[in-house]
Amino acid sequence: MRAGVRSDLTRLHRGNNQPSAGRCRPVCPDARWRAGRGASLQLADARAGPARCVSPAVGRPIAQTRPIRNPQSQIHNPMIRLRHLVKDTSVYGLVNATRSLVGLLLVPIYTRVFLPGDYGQIDVLTTLVAFLTLGATLGLDTATALYFYDNTGEEDRRAMVTTAVATRVGLSVLFAALISLFAPAISEVLFRSETAASTIRIAVWTAPANAMAGFLIELLRLSRKPWIYAALSITNLLLSVGLSILFVVGLGWGVDGAFAGPLLAGVLILPAGFWATRKLLSPRFSRAWLTKLLHIGLPLIPAALGGWLIAYSNRYFLLHYGSATDVGLLAVGNKASALLVLFTSAFLTAWGPFAFSIQKQENARQIYAKTLTYFWIVAGTGVVIVALFAKELLLVFTTTSYLAGAAVSGLMALQIVADSSYYIVSIGIVLAKRTRLLAYSVPVAAAACVIFNLLLVPRLNYIGAALAAMLAYGASAVMVYFLSQRAYPIPYETGKVLSILAMCVIAWLAGMATNQLSLWVGIGVKIILLAAFVAALFLLRIVGPNEINLGYGWARRRLRMMGRGHSA
Repeated sequence: MRAGVRSDLTRLHRGNNQPSAGRCRPVCPDARWRAGRGASLQLADARAGPARCVSPAVGRPIAQTRPIRNPQSQIHNPMIRLRHLVKDTSVYGLVNATRSLVGLLLVPIYTRVFLPGDYGQIDVLTTLVAFLTLGATLGLDTATALYFYDNTGEEDRRAMVTTAVATRVGLSVLFAALISLFAPAISEVLFRSETAASTIRIAVWTAPANAMAGFLIELLRLSRKPWIYAALSITNLLLSVGLSILFVVGLGWGVDGAFAGPLLAGVLILPAGFWATRKLLSPRFSRAWLTKLLHIGLPLIPAALGGWLIAYSNRYFLLHYGSATDVGLLAVGNKASALLVLFTSAFLTAWGPFAFSIQKQENARQIYAKTLTYFWIVAGTGVVIVALFAKELLLVFTTTSYLAGAAVSGLMALQIVADSSYYIVSIGIVLAKRTRLLAYSVPVAAAACVIFNLLLVPRLNYIGAALAAMLAYGASAVMVYFLSQRAYPIPYETGKVLSILAMCVIAWLAGMATNQLSLWVGIGVKIILLAAFVAALFLLRIVGPNEINLGYGWARRRLRMMGRGHSA
């Protein structure tokens, strides 16, 4: 689902406490906790502001940087820090938006080349590669980010970075080799046939290639080079997509080509990655640094595995109780909700810094409460649109073989909103400095996910798989809500949120019912249902004069800014 937002903000991944309290500032105006569900605790560069003001170019002596008139004023001037934040966030947001949009471009191509069973096989092996990458990472990306800004000296930092890169890539190669050796057996277990063995071998070798390329690109983010980061990230993405299309469509390699493209792209981007980060690397491997890095990274693995289980385990239950075709329908149904991720990612990118910046205000708790309501108004509207018009979206982007996947699109959209709500309501735990409570949500949600899959998938097939994931994310958000309320009470408007949730569920059920109608009759009925949802927001007083004035003011400011840009 998530694909994750990359920014230079502090990212507290769910389910982990603060390691080495003296090494980071978990509560600061430019901190943010967010990541792919349960991946790891990513402490990017919360202290990079002062370090950057003293020496803006990492790996370059101060004498080569442009002199500033008053360094101390740069360090403490909040507007200077805000400009850096806005600039970097805009660049990273561009990368994320490009990644999402380009990924969507593959959907109409793949769904016209592959049958749902083939698409399901691609989706399952993609989650297998994600698991392999997760195991090989060992939290080293988190640990590297944590130590990157320590004043340990340039040579020592280079040794640390090299140690992390070598360890991560070495483990990826080892795991890929082992899986390649047992590929026929794994293919038999997953797909009840050994025919996918060659595809598994190609797929798993994308892990070490992308581990190396991804780590080098991540170093550019840590060293505050957003434009080079964006250039290499987008180049890698375009290479991956272009080569995949060449191999799948042009050369007819089938499912093998879908993984050969990313594999070759990862290899081709390596020279540019090494060149861009050459000043951050050294030929020295340090056992001492490896011990330090693993001390931070290893405790994060259980939460990361729990996050993977919540996000992807339903695919394997589907393979057991159903087939790869069912996985393909689930995966394509999920694509219809992908545009909602653009909104939630952008919102959560801004949410962390905003939430911390107002924590001392008297009305901070009321603002936090209203934020959750406004988020659900906007995101809930998106869920209703996806739930009602998923069939029409899939008609545009896919073929009739995939239309059955529309039944799960509304549930997958609700899953995205539930996951985002987790990060919003956890603000109380973070402000109360009791982040240890977040660790409880991961095992509970993972256990709930397994139970829901066991109960629902055998009975409801791929709809049950989507429902299980949505309920697991919802259970996690609800649990964190109650824990957060005990630590830092916030007067959330739960009645309004639950009303929107109920209307989203009704829209999902109505969408499945109206999908049985003819195309244009169904579209007409769905437009009426969407209008009824908007009317209900006003009738239930979820949206009132304050919300209208807020939206009007925002739109007016936007139009004014656009007018200034046009006149300029």
